[in-house]
Amino acid sequence: MEKTKILLLGSSIEEQNREGFNPNTNYSLGLAYLDSILKKEGYEVISRDYAQFKEDFCLDEVRKILIEFKPQILGLSLMSMSRVSSYKIISLAKKIDANIKIILGGVHASIMYEQLLKNFPVDCIIIGEGEETIKELIPKLKFNKELDKIKGIAFLKKNKVIKNEDRPLITNLENIPFPSHEVFMNPNRTKICLLSSRGCPYMCSFCCLHIISKRKYRMRPYQNVVDEIEYILKKFPQIKEIEFSDDTFTLNEKRVIDFCKEILKRKIKIKFLCSARIKPMSKEMLSWMEKAGFKEVRFGIETGSKKLLDSIHKNITPEEIIDTFKIASKFPKIRFIKFLMVGFPGENDVTINETIELVKTLQKIIPMDFFCAAPLWVYPGTEIYEKVKNSGEIDDNFWLTHKPCPYYTLEHTQKELFNMANRIGWETSSARGYKFLIVFLLKKFLNNPSHQLKRIVKNKFLIPILFKWLKKKI
Repeated sequence: MEKTKILLLGSSIEEQNREGFNPNTNYSLGLAYLDSILKKEGYEVISRDYAQFKEDFCLDEVRKILIEFKPQILGLSLMSMSRVSSYKIISLAKKIDANIKIILGGVHASIMYEQLLKNFPVDCIIIGEGEETIKELIPKLKFNKELDKIKGIAFLKKNKVIKNEDRPLITNLENIPFPSHEVFMNPNRTKICLLSSRGCPYMCSFCCLHIISKRKYRMRPYQNVVDEIEYILKKFPQIKEIEFSDDTFTLNEKRVIDFCKEILKRKIKIKFLCSARIKPMSKEMLSWMEKAGFKEVRFGIETGSKKLLDSIHKNITPEEIIDTFKIASKFPKIRFIKFLMVGFPGENDVTINETIELVKTLQKIIPMDFFCAAPLWVYPGTEIYEKVKNSGEIDDNFWLTHKPCPYYTLEHTQKELFNMANRIGWETSSARGYKFLIVFLLKKFLNNPSHQLKRIVKNKFLIPILFKWLKKKI
């Protein structure tokens, strides 16, 4: 009997968010997990992630696969920033094969499932985690059976949207097969992604991930994570770095320390990168992370204003940020990076100055070379989105348009947001010295010329800063 053919896709994200493909571009672990599970169930699966590719290339490649592979089922991972190309893929798939079954999943689909079902020829939407749901769903779709008893899905029945009972979150993450890393491998890849936990207990006003994880933090046993690392290094000996895609890797200190001890016990030599929260953070944990091979830790600071940190529910203070960086300064082998955002409700010259002063203080503790500040985007499912909706500036119909994800512009224009972001970037980076700044810019430019050129041209502070530096040298 011929195997059911399934195509799993992540489509091109909008240009304003797309940095372009490189051999070490991060790939969708969600697709990789589904690929592994479906192949274990005996299906013939092709998985592709075109997130960082241009839309035209993405559509051309998908067209070729649809024609040559002839899948019976198409699974699309839908993000707000990839929805436009996804809509085009849905249309393309139906034109090539009117009988193809289409499943949507991902954060945007989980939030906007009703809108999507009413406006697109979609057979089913998986809401939340998909690993258990898709195993039940595929046989039902294949034989056109009723979907009423499958937890965690929504579908259209007699022109009415039906949402079934929610599926409980997966608690025993170690029971999920390792993801199919190999389907996203290329000959020049030296970095790979890994997920050691799921969820985040916090609910920042700009984040929509709680829709999937329900603010439940679940951890894989550290031994199981190290097993996957050994598997990766044995199968792909060219890998030099492993990046943890966890929302926050360091939430449980004891687990992090146990993980690091296990890495040392098994004599694994590899570089690690991860995201972390400002707290908890301790000298003991960072000491073990340094010994285990962690080379980069990223903190989401967002703003230097206590008022704004409180309003966005970040659950940290400027003082705690400074204290954490003082601890981190004792570990020079680890590169520490800060992420900043601008344009939160209540943002003004005072709060921008507070952010600049905080970053300058942090620079004195740990000289950093990453100065980007991103304007605040608006995504469905967030507190920020509800605020914009209540103002009347936007409604749910926006997500049916082909417009890129909007910035939060209730209080500042888009131009003003970029000016604030640029001001933070240039004032904090130039504080390290103009010679450093020029060398830094040159390295960034050579690493990704087209992307960096667009950013530099937009930056109104570049010319006066360069002029000031040149005048000083002359």
